[in-house]
Amino acid sequence: MKFNVSGYGHHIQFGLQIGVTMAAPVLIGFWLDGRYDTSPWLTLTGVFLGFVSMIWTIIKTALELNEKDKREKKRRKENE
Repeated sequence: MKFNVSGYGHHIQFGLQIGVTMAAPVLIGFWLDGRYDTSPWLTLTGVFLGFVSMIWTIIKTALELNEKDKREKKRRKENE
């Protein structure tokens, strides 16, 4: 069974972007907690920053897709 993934590139990219955006601050906070013995405060700060940056990424992507959709509708209207 062949599985065609060519149409899923944007979805995979978005998922990876969300994952990295959330995981990076948490991992950095965890590492800093171990280094400076401040557990769990820097990890929790990383969770908060990761959540905020994840929400920002989702909003930014939604706005970009909305603009792309508007341009596409305008182009279709002009071609009628």
